[in-house]
Amino acid sequence: MKWNAAVISTLLVFPGMASSLFGQTRTPIKSLISIEGRHLFVNQDNPLTIVAQQCKPVSSDQLSAYIHTGDAEKRALEITDISGYIFIRPDTIGTVEINISIGDTIETKTFRAGPYEAVGLFGSKTANSDEKFSVGHFRAQRGIIAKVVCCNIDARCKILGFRVIRISNRNLVERSVNIGGSFEEWTREIIDRAQSGDIYIFRQIRCRCSELTEPQRLDDMIFEIE
Repeated sequence: MKWNAAVISTLLVFPGMASSLFGQTRTPIKSLISIEGRHLFVNQDNPLTIVAQQCKPVSSDQLSAYIHTGDAEKRALEITDISGYIFIRPDTIGTVEINISIGDTIETKTFRAGPYEAVGLFGSKTANSDEKFSVGHFRAQRGIIAKVVCCNIDARCKILGFRVIRISNRNLVERSVNIGGSFEEWTREIIDRAQSGDIYIFRQIRCRCSELTEPQRLDDMIFEIE
């Protein structure tokens, strides 16, 4: 049995249609939605890529959206069409339901709405860096920043605070609790005492990427001074 390229392409894009062709009773899927990240981002215009079984591109008139937050009733969300590109902007964390009207069929897709994904940076190094700091380079740092790591967004989140532990090359331990991303006076003194062989641990690093979202905790960072 031979299949032409158009049929094979259609089956790959709409696997539900293949189920119908091969005699299964499952309702065939007529549309697909893809997003840029692993979830929709709160207070961000999220672009939607929509493919549907129809001749014309899907328009915003065919779409409706709602957000569910805990036990509260669902609320409507606005979907905008800007020069042929479709966007949705959740205003809080929750589950987003997008309905697509295709002919006499309405299909529902669900996505999670959450905060930006951020990574902590100390200088240019992250939590997974195996590189050592020189004494001078380490002392020159001014604090920790949180950088958004998704969707080609050049943005930072606000560091709320962190803890720093210094283990000296003689196994003496110093600790500091820092408020904000920039080093406070006592933390600055601990950083300035860095010597070859010391180990610094930055823990409980908390940041907030939107005033309407809960703080998130970033990965701990451990650095050795060479």
